[in-house]
Amino acid sequence: MTALELNLVPALCAAFDDGSLQLHYQPEVDLRNGSVPAMEAFLRWQHPDRGLLSPAQFMPVAEAAGLSEQVGRWVLRTAVAEARTWHEMASGTTIRPPRLWVNVTADQLTRPDFAVEVAGLVSGRGLPPGALGLEFTEQTLGLAHIGVPRLLSHLRSFGPAIGVDGFGTWYASMSTLDVLPLDMVKIDGRFLHAMQRDLEGEAVLASIITLAHRRRLVVTAEGVDSMVIASRLAAMSCDRGAGRLFCPPVPTDDARMIALGRGRPDRRHARSGPASHATSHPPATVPIRTPAGAG
Repeated sequence: MTALELNLVPALCAAFDDGSLQLHYQPEVDLRNGSVPAMEAFLRWQHPDRGLLSPAQFMPVAEAAGLSEQVGRWVLRTAVAEARTWHEMASGTTIRPPRLWVNVTADQLTRPDFAVEVAGLVSGRGLPPGALGLEFTEQTLGLAHIGVPRLLSHLRSFGPAIGVDGFGTWYASMSTLDVLPLDMVKIDGRFLHAMQRDLEGEAVLASIITLAHRRRLVVTAEGVDSMVIASRLAAMSCDRGAGRLFCPPVPTDDARMIALGRGRPDRRHARSGPASHATSHPPATVPIRTPAGAG
């Protein structure tokens, strides 16, 4: 690590307890009716001097300092607690909060006690089946040990759904759908750009959606940033979209508004200043409606 990166370590160690380590949440919008059946958790660090940092800006430091496992545990524990909060706040209403998707790293997947950790968190918080989703990249699943299909089935037995993030970016993409117990595939945003370039790119995207649907999987496209793209995805029967067109990742309070069907955020978080985390995103232009059910 450089001297500059080394200076981040003490603050990162303190971030687990001082509230500066945070999760933000991005809605996944049903392209047919505008409901929000799912949201995805994103890790952020509100550094006292550098403002809001993404994982790309601090996780290399965490890995070099031996803190990556602690970060992964914190993310999973915090996401489970937040999913439980959504269900507690919706108690006594007809609202079914969105499923909360959490990214799981290769290191977490290969830990011998990972399944036990997930089971303990889900049962300890009393999460209903389907309230939580675990996302893995294709490469993580493709390079994992031979027992991964059995492990994923074991995880599903506790209630979480299983999804593949960034689908289509690894050479084993199609075989992934055949050999693993999955509930959702999230198509990488690069396919959306390819769709805009030529008919061949659109044909490839359409074939992925068709193949996933034949296996009864929900298909979500990430990186949706225009109505033109959203409309073309809907025409190809893509189930859901996530991206700047709808809403950027938002902090906890705004996420709870969306999860409880109270509309999209009021953009209070888009204040000017070095710590702002939404100033680079345009306001959402597509209405987000009351949740219609988790997925």
